[in-house]
Amino acid sequence: MKDRTSGIILTGHLNTTSMTADSRFNIYLNDFPLSVQKHLATIPRSSGMLTGEDCRAVIENLNISVEELMLRLLPLARLYSKTPISGFQVGAVAKAGMSDHADEFALFLGANIEFPAQALTQTIHAEQSAVVNAWLQGAGKIEAVAVTAAPCGYCRQFLYELDGSNNLEVILHNQPSGKTSQHNLSDFLPEAFGPRELGQAAGFMAASDNRTNLTVTSSSNDALVQKALAAAGQSYAPYSRNHAGCAVQTDNGNVYSGWYVENAAFNPSLSPLHTAIIHMTMDNFESDVKITRAVLVEKATYINQRAVCELLLQSAAPGLNLGYFEAR
Repeated sequence: MKDRTSGIILTGHLNTTSMTADSRFNIYLNDFPLSVQKHLATIPRSSGMLTGEDCRAVIENLNISVEELMLRLLPLARLYSKTPISGFQVGAVAKAGMSDHADEFALFLGANIEFPAQALTQTIHAEQSAVVNAWLQGAGKIEAVAVTAAPCGYCRQFLYELDGSNNLEVILHNQPSGKTSQHNLSDFLPEAFGPRELGQAAGFMAASDNRTNLTVTSSSNDALVQKALAAAGQSYAPYSRNHAGCAVQTDNGNVYSGWYVENAAFNPSLSPLHTAIIHMTMDNFESDVKITRAVLVEKATYINQRAVCELLLQSAAPGLNLGYFEAR
């Protein structure tokens, strides 16, 4: 279905489960001029990212704003969804700076990811996926987020953890009315509680973030362990200091790492395996891959990530054991 007033394709209720990813993507692309399609075609090959150069080319060709482009990317973002429980697909697009220059930015897609046979609390929300996708690809401050529906309370709290969240713009497309609206995150989360209320000078994805130097207590030259160790050093854990990273290897030989993302409200925190799965999902739009190895490296404190990662792994890769290494 296409909203004729805004030009946004609304695919949330279309039955595309029997179609290949390529077919669904081609349906999406066909709504754009050929001169634009070549730029949008780079997104699946770039792990759900549209570079600033490609963004500007699309914006100029269609004579639209970057906010309008973000809205027009939402149907594509939704195609990354993995929803075996609800069947309800949600897409999000994050705009993030890529350097200290205000005009250097990129757009990052994300979608909700569910895990069968697990509690619903394990679900990754689309806003989380888009933000983490940006973080994993080296982006700086998140400037705006577009989403197919108003962020739930869980995601509002997650977004509030971002450095500079007081100025974060939330862009919405109302499907029944066809209208779009732009809001400040504070409009959705009055009287908020987050890192500033806990005395943290900087939030998640702050430019001043420093990597934590860690070593594995039991020496290992295993490349996967070293990937997980490097990821642990990049984790955001200002409250517990439980620095943790995961690395997973898939049946096509690729390796994806992810690191722990903590939240002042605790519950919206993401385990390092969650973020590694976001990394893997956004890099494999055209094919389903299987996890063949998984390693967790962490500096355990009064909390640890081992149990939740083992639980999640049994849904993502049933029967696979989690390699575990302590760091210091």
